[in-house]
Amino acid sequence: MPQKPRFVRTSLAVKIFLCVLAGTYMVYLVGLSHNLFPALWTPSTTIIEHPVDTSASTVEHYWTTSSMQGAISADQQMSTTPTLTQESSDISAGKAAQQQGQPPQIADASTYPLSSTVGKLFMTNAAGQNMVCSGTAVISANQSVVDTAGHCLYWNGGWVHNVIFCPLYDSGNSQYGCWAARDLEAPADWVDATPNDYHHDMGMAIVSPNSEGLLTEVVGGAGWAYNQPTNQSYSAYGYPAAYPFDGQTKQSCENGTGQSWKHGGGTVISIPCNMTGGSSGGPWFVQINGKWYLDGHNDFISGLRPNNMYSPVYDDTWYAMYEKAQDA
Repeated sequence: MPQKPRFVRTSLAVKIFLCVLAGTYMVYLVGLSHNLFPALWTPSTTIIEHPVDTSASTVEHYWTTSSMQGAISADQQMSTTPTLTQESSDISAGKAAQQQGQPPQIADASTYPLSSTVGKLFMTNAAGQNMVCSGTAVISANQSVVDTAGHCLYWNGGWVHNVIFCPLYDSGNSQYGCWAARDLEAPADWVDATPNDYHHDMGMAIVSPNSEGLLTEVVGGAGWAYNQPTNQSYSAYGYPAAYPFDGQTKQSCENGTGQSWKHGGGTVISIPCNMTGGSSGGPWFVQINGKWYLDGHNDFISGLRPNNMYSPVYDDTWYAMYEKAQDA
């Protein structure tokens, strides 16, 4: 009998120790899974995919020099008075990530990435109007992804068609030709967005190879970054087509400091920039440790703050769209 109480006390202590050990191990496993499998912990985002049912050759033949010159800015469809509330501090939506780009195999590497990956995007809207935007060839597993604004691909309840991307476009010429889209993508919360909410106005076109080869083999693929600080320096590029520009040459707004704004269901960034309609979808590059990364795009302007351009924040939603696009 004197031994029994000691046995009970010892057994209870062992059980407590084992429970603590098990709990510690579970915490370790959870932390390890965050590091090894970050996708499991990324907020779920629905990306809408729209396969193109027109052949690449048909689209390429559609875009003559005359039809390209007659295309109008897709930004003419948009409101320019969205509601904006200035953020009090820098915004970074989550864990920052980045990937270096891929220099071109054919194009002059000295123009990479600030020229070779930037191009003009042509499309036809649901009403049959030929439209223009801008875009960027991005490094990807399929070497075929073009980053642009969501409203360049989906607007007012309908997807565009006859989408073609012409990098290094200059006054009607594109040195390595153009690439026709075979797939279009946009986040569900852009497709279903309420009016004047552009915080996830993002889109990607996946293009077929042309006679020169796969897109980023030829002109290179820009590196990307997302969930970055928003008060850094951005350099914006695009093909503004509204006065005082004519859309025939690439323009830029370089080294503008970002400012965060609450807008719609999220956050957007502004930089000082006088580019106009037609520049939508053109890249915002940031420089990290001497390398250039895509981290935004020309998206909208507002009469509330003249001579500024706005971009959605490239966040987990942008990355989810990119992941789907590079596997398409």
